[in-house]
Amino acid sequence: MAGGREVERPVDLATMPLWVRAGAVIPMGPVKQYADEPSETPMTLVVYPGADGSSSWYDDDGISFDYRNGAWMRMEMTWQDTARRLTLRLARGSRMLGPNPRRFEVRVAGAPAVRTIEFTGRPMEIVL
Repeated sequence: MAGGREVERPVDLATMPLWVRAGAVIPMGPVKQYADEPSETPMTLVVYPGADGSSSWYDDDGISFDYRNGAWMRMEMTWQDTARRLTLRLARGSRMLGPNPRRFEVRVAGAPAVRTIEFTGRPMEIVL
């Protein structure tokens, strides 16, 4: 889809169109009633194939200013479309925050298969 134009699409209350660039990796959290609600459901990383791409996911405790003292985490996500490989690594200057390891469900958009992985802070590659 080319940019710089308007697109009209009929929708109802149960439908929400989502326009995503090929190569994007979108982190999606579990549904919560409030930000600090505990959840055992892991974060889901949804890969939108069709091109190479990269993005990152940032996290901190969400309640304090401790990020100013380095208590934050940013995970870089790189998708190589031809190899169908997702690479995860901590960003430079970042450190692993709890819970350690972090569980993620990883899937390709439109595909039912889901892989569960554990990210410990060391670089890892997942072939989808």
